[in-house]
Amino acid sequence: MQISITELREKVLNTFKQKGFNETDAGHMADVLLWADMSGVKPMGIAKMIGSEPVQDEKATAPVEVVRDTKLSQLINAHGAPAPLVCQQATDVAIQKAKEHGFGTVGVNNTHCSSAALAYYVDRIAQENLIGIMMSRAGGSVAPFGSADPLFGTDPMAFGFPTTGEPILFDMATSPVTWTGLLLAKARGEQLPENIAIDGEGNPTTNPTKALEGAMFPFDHGYKGAGLGMVVEILAGPLVASAYCDFKNAETYGNVILAIDPELFVDVAEFKANCSDMITIIKNSRKQKGVSEIRLPGERARAAYTEVQKTGMVDVDELVLKELGYIA
Repeated sequence: MQISITELREKVLNTFKQKGFNETDAGHMADVLLWADMSGVKPMGIAKMIGSEPVQDEKATAPVEVVRDTKLSQLINAHGAPAPLVCQQATDVAIQKAKEHGFGTVGVNNTHCSSAALAYYVDRIAQENLIGIMMSRAGGSVAPFGSADPLFGTDPMAFGFPTTGEPILFDMATSPVTWTGLLLAKARGEQLPENIAIDGEGNPTTNPTKALEGAMFPFDHGYKGAGLGMVVEILAGPLVASAYCDFKNAETYGNVILAIDPELFVDVAEFKANCSDMITIIKNSRKQKGVSEIRLPGERARAAYTEVQKTGMVDVDELVLKELGYIA
């Protein structure tokens, strides 16, 4: 359903403020969620405001705390504050440290909801002429290779690289669909694709309700996808004193953000020019039969975002708008 981005932002801000968030914090969280909807990444947008872990219902039990701080790193205990809010703070710190020392990394633990679209954060970093990397682990929903237990989260990773134009963005989950995607399929009464999930007994299922009680396979149904999930589980789990394989349920979600200054290796202008040249080479390469256009990761999302900026209208799932009371 098409809705004015100005109207949607105002509604989202009001929802957050009604839940006790101040104008600034509400704005930071709205930025993350609306960026996803504007980019066409709907499960990572305001869909995060419905379901079992609505972001606006997350409340900190204590002030956000910097547990450890060095010139290159910082560890933040969110104390239950919403991940999209704390990860904005973490991104700011990573950028500052990278600009001062060439490299900055920040870990966030003790958040109980998703950080939403990781591409948003690495895009912010890349816009500062830095390389951005982010990984996030969540509650168990994906089975390791050969296992029937949901030990890994959907465990996404994202990368952002500055160019002479818009940054190159690559954002992927190590699961075939997101957790929110499962919830939306259940709410719509839709079936899942074949061969992506098992029920609680380990049997293949296309029923999202049964999949929520069981586990998804890694995105490639193989050991490589499971291996990437494990890497994210480690870097956004034990490395940042967060959960892993749901070992510590009170600290389910973990995030790690890295910012790297290309100047550690080469002149940043040269790096950006070469990245842009690489894009040109790929786009101008020979097409396979039946392929009309060679697209790069993040290109479709960038086009969607640009179109929304031009028209002022964004397409949002009608079910989500109804759940939030934004439409009758």
